[in-house]
Parts: sequence; structure tokens; C-alpha cells
Amino acid sequence: MILLFGFGGVGRTYAQLLYQRTSYRLCAVFDSGGGVMKEEGFTPSEIAALLNTARGAVSKAGVGRPVHIDEALDRCRVLVDVSPPNYQNGEPAASVYRKARGLAIVTANKAPLVLNFGEYRNIYYKATVMAGTPLVDLLRGLHPQEVKTVRGILNGSTNYILTRVYRDGVSFNTAVEEAREKGILEPDPTLDLEGVDPAAKLVIIANTLGIPLSLSQVERQPVTPLGPITRYIAVLEGGRAYVKPARLPPEDPLHVDYTMNAVEITTEVNTILVKGKGAGRLETAFALLNDTMRAMST
Repeated sequence: MILLFGFGGVGRTYAQLLYQRTSYRLCAVFDSGGGVMKEEGFTPSEIAALLNTARGAVSKAGVGRPVHIDEALDRCRVLVDVSPPNYQNGEPAASVYRKARGLAIVTANKAPLVLNFGEYRNIYYKATVMAGTPLVDLLRGLHPQEVKTVRGILNGSTNYILTRVYRDGVSFNTAVEEAREKGILEPDPTLDLEGVDPAAKLVIIANTLGIPLSLSQVERQPVTPLGPITRYIAVLEGGRAYVKPARLPPEDPLHVDYTMNAVEITTEVNTILVKGKGAGRLETAFALLNDTMRAMST
């Protein structure tokens, strides 16, 4: 049985996929207004009713029974977290993780990992970086190779903005507004535009590779248009980590347009290039579902 913590766009898409593609069931669903529970699992029709509720109104949907998170954690087997990131202290997710000792945690929320990566053991986090492309699986498979450099375009929102500016000729402010209207900017757009989101992903990449790195150690420059072929790149190299806008030569393999992501990993024996979709409701939900299936099978 699965506890779903967060019931916005990604959480709802995940719930739909879970019921369409697997035989697993949600035993509890929480949003910003509280949560409901059904020990034997919600039926498809009950999930449909929850999907029709307004944001923040799950506890008033008349489905299941209202429940406190502590009780739900005692009754469920896997915690799936799609709550918004809080890079100040990781709350409320961080406290929920600490209470969930013994449960597997599946997450798309970068903040608890970024702030306390080594604290969580039984955690699956493929959805936190390039959710539409299995980068985390690739990184885990590189050990014991020495990774010398990681360069990447890790934020689809700013890549969309810069593509619209340098390729399509729209103004920077217009491109930002377009990204906001499309729903691809974070609710707090400074997380994208000031590089917090790609820096957080760089921290997760580094720690997955066994390289200790904290968010405060990542140098950040806000995204600005620098002229033709501008990209917002995240780099890990030689003990230094940074996120900054840069002009890349046309032949640079990192070039991808709009919301696509790209990562180049240079090891002692190889150079690996990965391109694909980053975040998105469906992409993130599928990554969460894959990790859920792994967690449930162990």
C-alpha cells in the first residue's frame, strides 16, 4: 500500500498511472489541506472522486476517512513524495521522511536530498533529475569509474526561455512569461531563473557519484541572455561546481532546444552523452511509478 504525499499536477498524474498500469493501490492521499485514508486501498472510482476535488480539498472529498500523517505512515508500506521543494529546511517533507523510518521513500522532491543526502537510506529518487530520462540509473552504473567532469543543461524551463530568445527572436521577458503560462516555471520562478533548481540537481548528481557536495558549495549566476547560442549550464569538475549562462560553440554536443535536457559525463575511460526530456507531469509520474514498482518488489 502506498501513501501519496502531494496531490497537485504530478501527484494526480501519478495516481492515474498507478491505477492504469499496476495492481498497486493508494492507502492514503495528502495535500496541503490534510489527508484521507482507506486501509484496504482506494478503489478506482474513489480515486476518480479524489481526482475531481479542488486543490487542497482532499480531506473534504468524502472519500475514505480523514487521517493524520503519523497514522498513515504506520499503515502504509511506501511513501511517495511529490510535495513542492523547500530549500530552506526541507519541510514539511523532511519531517515526514524522518517519521517514515522503515518505509521505502520514492520522491520527486529534491530539497530533502539536497539538504541531507546521507540521512536517507531506503530512498528512490530517479524523478529528481531528468525525470523523463534515466540519468540516475546511469550514474549508479558508473562506479567504480572515476568521473572527471559532468556538464549539463538540467533545467528545461530556462532552456525553453533561452531557446525562444536566441532562436525565435522573442524578448527575454516575453519568453519568461510564456514559460510561466505553460506551467514549466517553478511556482517560485527564482528557483529556475537564479539557478537553484539546476544547482540542486548538480548536488544530487555529485552525491550519487559519491562526491560530497552541498547546495551552498555550488556557485550560481542568474540566467541572462548573452547573445546567440546561449545556454544555462551546470558543471561539476575538479572539485568545483557552478551554474551559469554561457555561449557554447555551435558544435558543442550539449545543444538541445526548448525543454530538452542534455548531460555530458566524462570518466577516466569514456565520454557519455545523454539527451532527453527533463521534467513534465507525465515524465515525472512515470519515473515515480518505476521507482514505486522497484520499492514494492524489494
